Amino acid sequence: MREQEARVEAGRRGGVIRSLLGVARLAEDDGHAGAEGGGSKKEEDGGAERKAVVRVVAADMPPALQRRAFRCARDELAGMPHLPRRLEPKRLALALKKEFDTAYGAAWHCIVGTSFGSYVTHARGGFLYFSVDKVYILLFRTAVEPPPH
Repeated sequence: MREQEARVEAGRRGGVIRSLLGVARLAEDDGHAGAEGGGSKKEEDGGAERKAVVRVVAADMPPALQRRAFRCARDELAGMPHLPRRLEPKRLALALKKEFDTAYGAAWHCIVGTSFGSYVTHARGGFLYFSVDKVYILLFRTAVEPPPH
C-alpha cells in the first residue's frame, strides 16, 4: 500500500513540476505531446512485439534531447535480458551518459533504477526524469566551471 501511495504522490509532484515548467509528456514515435512514447520490445512469448511505455515524470530539456534520451534508453534496454531481475542499471546509465557527453559536451550524469531518491542541482535545459516501462531514469547536466587560476 505504501508503494502505491508513493507512486501517486510522485505522479502528483511530477504534474506540479511539469505545470511549473510548462512541459508536456512526449511521445517519440510521432514527435508530439502524448501520454506515452513508443519503441518496440520483443516479448519472450513467440516474439510478438509491443511498445515500450515511456513516461516523462519531470523535465527541463528540449524535446529533441528528450527523444534522443528515450531512443538511447530503449535501445540499451532492448539489448538486455528481458527479465526485470536482469536489469543492468550501470550499463544503461553509462550508455546514456556517454551518448549525451559525446553529443552535447561534458558534465552529464545519469541515475537508473526501479527505486531511488534524489535531489540534484542541474544546468538550465539539462534535466530529464522519465521511465521506460518500470525502469526510472534521471538524466541531468551540471554546469562546469573552469578551475580558478
